[in-house]
Amino acid sequence: MMKHLSTLVLFFIACLPVTRASEADSTQLLFQEAERVMALRHQIKQAKEMHIKGLVDSLKQLQVTREKSQMFDLLMDIQQEYEFFVYDSAFHYSQKAIELAYVLKDPSKIAFAKSKLALNLLLKGLYNDAVDTLKTIDPQVLSPSRRIGFYSYFYRAYYDLSNYSRDKYYSPRYKEQGHVYTEKIFKEANENSYQYLLAKALNHLARGNHDRAMAFYSQLIDEHPLDHHQLAICYFGMGFIYSVTGENEKAKWYLLKSTIEDMLSATKETAASRVLAELLFNEGNIDDAYKFIHLAKEDADFYGTEQRKLEISYVLPRIEGAWLNRVEAQKNVALDVSIGMSVLAIIIIIFSLIIYRQLSKLRKARKTILESNESLKEVNEMLREANKIKVEYIGYYFNFSSQYIDKLDNLKKVISHQLLTKKYDEIAKELKGYNSKKEREQLFNNFDRIFLKLFPDFVARFNDLFNEEDRIVLKDPYALNTNLRIFALIRLGVRDNEKIASVLDFSVNTIYTYKTRIKKKSIVPNEEFEDRIMDIRSV
Repeated sequence: MMKHLSTLVLFFIACLPVTRASEADSTQLLFQEAERVMALRHQIKQAKEMHIKGLVDSLKQLQVTREKSQMFDLLMDIQQEYEFFVYDSAFHYSQKAIELAYVLKDPSKIAFAKSKLALNLLLKGLYNDAVDTLKTIDPQVLSPSRRIGFYSYFYRAYYDLSNYSRDKYYSPRYKEQGHVYTEKIFKEANENSYQYLLAKALNHLARGNHDRAMAFYSQLIDEHPLDHHQLAICYFGMGFIYSVTGENEKAKWYLLKSTIEDMLSATKETAASRVLAELLFNEGNIDDAYKFIHLAKEDADFYGTEQRKLEISYVLPRIEGAWLNRVEAQKNVALDVSIGMSVLAIIIIIFSLIIYRQLSKLRKARKTILESNESLKEVNEMLREANKIKVEYIGYYFNFSSQYIDKLDNLKKVISHQLLTKKYDEIAKELKGYNSKKEREQLFNNFDRIFLKLFPDFVARFNDLFNEEDRIVLKDPYALNTNLRIFALIRLGVRDNEKIASVLDFSVNTIYTYKTRIKKKSIVPNEEFEDRIMDIRSV
């Protein structure tokens, strides 16, 4: 059951769409596809591990029945699953298979298991050990298909030794030895087989015949039903050739394809992501280079290949250094912006203090102006919550203050004139004509009208906090009573009893009494009442 489930998961993941396009922007589409597959890497690995667990469970059952021949086949299956996934496990099951092959005294099985062990050593980067192991094998005891695989391990070991050594004396000799084993494949393999065409591609690549190598890679992709791992190998070969010839856009496209296929096949012994990261780094694409070099490092650490770790170590410090420099530069920019914002905030605070001092002088000059400015200040503090409150109240109170100052200025001129003409009775008449109560009522009427315009459902929401018999019914729907006006001020942010008393021309004790009486009638706890008032939203 688990085996079938893991196979189904792998099949589903493998069906992810990968679109090929010839335009340069198709590379960006592949970057996006790579991102999507990266997000699935954990699930892909889990599905692989579930499949392997199913094989291991089957092996345990065979150990009970002691079916050694079937056990050998299953050991080789498990080894193959681990081959490009985890080195230590692949090596372990290869060793187990060799031991069992000797028990079975089957030369063909011994040779096959040892050739797979050599491949594990080769993938680990232990080239000489791989060659030494391969030399102990008689290829003639292998079946034709396994003998072709044996030759492929040999030529890859020698080609890798040639690239790794880079010695003017040994490197050409290793390469020639690799050619010898590709020629063996050319003689024995079917000319249309995967191993034959891949050997042709690698042979021409080793000889520097890039066009010929590219032709064989293209033939493999176009004419053969390759699995994800085989596609990754072919795409990597093509991407590598394009990177060598300086066709970077094509190189990125094929290396991205190879990286995606590696991820889909849960291959951890990879090269494409490291080469791609280096190419991106050289182009100045630090972010993507950082992403793919860490993908390569994660795979190399998981697989346990020393050669890949060494190759990555040449590139990783440069990419990480550039990435850290970039992050540091971004931090410096952020710091500069922060400093600039702090300076701006200080300037705003200074101007705010200047404005506040000016308002304080006006409060000392006239009590009415004090009340107006206090209300205006409270409205200004509500700017953070509702811009409309600012527009309505600040506009109104600036207009009101201007009119009132004009009225006082006119009164000053009249009284000054009457003092000069010694018309003292007229002065008394003028002062008596000033009705502060009427002025305050007009102020409240305007306040109520604007507040109910901003909070049209304030009274209804306020009444929701009381039982039916305690709800307030207004005679004039456009005017608040004292109770509602107190909590309207609180809704606007004026929560200090002294400020409310100053605005409404009551004592602090009176305001406290009103608030306490209202809260006691409410159906919500006293400590939550004002928070519920603040929850009432403006239009």
